[in-house]
Amino acid sequence: MIYEKRAAMKIAEVIAIFPPHHGGMGHVCLHNSLQLKGLGHEVTVFTLSKTGFDYGEEKNEVMGLRVVRLKPTIGLGDGGMVPGLFSRLKNFDVVHLHYPFYGGAEYVYLASLKGPKYMITYHMDVFGDTLLKKPIIATYEKAFMKTILRGASLVGALTTAHLKSSKAATLIDWNKVIEMPNGVDTESFTPAKKDKVLIEKYGLKNKTVALFVGNIQPFKRLDLIVNAMADLNDDSLALLVVGGGYAEAECRQLVEEKNLQTKVIFAGPQSAHEALPAHYNLADFLVLPSTHSEAFPLVVLEAMASGKPVIVSDLPGPSSIVKDTFDGLIVKAGDLQDLKEKIFFLHKDPAMRLRMGAEARKKVIEKYGWDKIGADLEQALLSII
Repeated sequence: MIYEKRAAMKIAEVIAIFPPHHGGMGHVCLHNSLQLKGLGHEVTVFTLSKTGFDYGEEKNEVMGLRVVRLKPTIGLGDGGMVPGLFSRLKNFDVVHLHYPFYGGAEYVYLASLKGPKYMITYHMDVFGDTLLKKPIIATYEKAFMKTILRGASLVGALTTAHLKSSKAATLIDWNKVIEMPNGVDTESFTPAKKDKVLIEKYGLKNKTVALFVGNIQPFKRLDLIVNAMADLNDDSLALLVVGGGYAEAECRQLVEEKNLQTKVIFAGPQSAHEALPAHYNLADFLVLPSTHSEAFPLVVLEAMASGKPVIVSDLPGPSSIVKDTFDGLIVKAGDLQDLKEKIFFLHKDPAMRLRMGAEARKKVIEKYGWDKIGADLEQALLSII
C-alpha cells in the first residue's frame, strides 16, 4: 500500500535493550531508527539505563541517533518500570514500540490515550525459565498484554506464521497486522576469505567450523550442539561460539565434562560492525537449534548474507526464512539425532555448503535489505498519524 508523502515525523522508538548492549531486538531498533532518520524524520530512542554499565560516549547518542536512557524504578528481567516515559512521549507524532518491554509498554499505552498513537513490532514471546519467573510472567500477561496489543494502531509481524504461533495470536486484532520482518546489512555481512589471524587465534586450521552466534540462554540450546559435537567426536570439526549470557557458565562446564575444550571455542561477544562479520566468515555454516522464543533471528540473516548455509529448528519463525536443502537445513526442535545428522551432512559436503551459501545470500539481498524495510516502516507509521 502507498501512502501520501507527508512532512517529517517526530518518532519515538521504544525498546528495553539498546546498543551498546548486545541483543537482536536492540539491533533491529537501531537499524529501524537509522533508516527513519535517513528518510528525514526526527528519531529519539527511549531505552533502559542499566545500573553499573559504562556507556561512555554512547550514553546519549549512538551512531548519530539521540538516545534517552531511563533508570527503572523496579527491574523486571530485561525490562523495568519507567513511569518517566509517559510524560516524555506527549510531544511525539508517533511511537514505535518493540515488544516485549515489560515496564515500558504500559506507559506507551497510557500515553496513547491522549497522545501519540503507537505501532508494535512483536518480536518474541517470553517464557520464564525459573519457578519464580513463570508465575510473574503469567500474572503480568494476564493483567496487561491484551490491553497493550489491542491498543496498538498496527502490529508488525516478523512473519505471519510466527505471530500465529505466538502468545499474541488470540489477543490481537488481526485487521491491524502487517508483515515487518527483520533485515540485514548486506554490505557489512558479505562473503570474504577466512581471517588467518583469527584461524590461528582459535586453532581452526584445516577444520570445518560450525558457528553459534547469540545470547547464550537456555532456549537457544547451545548445550544440544555441544552434545552433538561430543557424539560426532570428529577432530576435523570445530564449534565456534560467539556471544555471552547467563547460561554460558553451564555450557562451559558441559564442554569440560565432555572433554571438548579443543573442539568448542568460546570467542565471547563481538562488535556487530567490526569483528562480527569476520567471525561469520570463519564459519562454514551456522547452527541455531532453539526450542522456543525464536521469532526471526538476525543471526540467521547475517550468516546467510555472509554466504553461509544455516541449520535452524522447525519453529515457525526460523523455518520461514530457510528453504530446506536449498539454502539451509531444518531440524526438529530438540532432536539431538536429527541435529547430529544435519551437522555431519554439511561438514562432509563442502560443495553443498558453497551452493547453499550462494543461494542464501541471493535470498537476503532480494528480501531483507534494511533500506526496503525502512521504507515499509515509514509508510506504516505515516498511515496511523
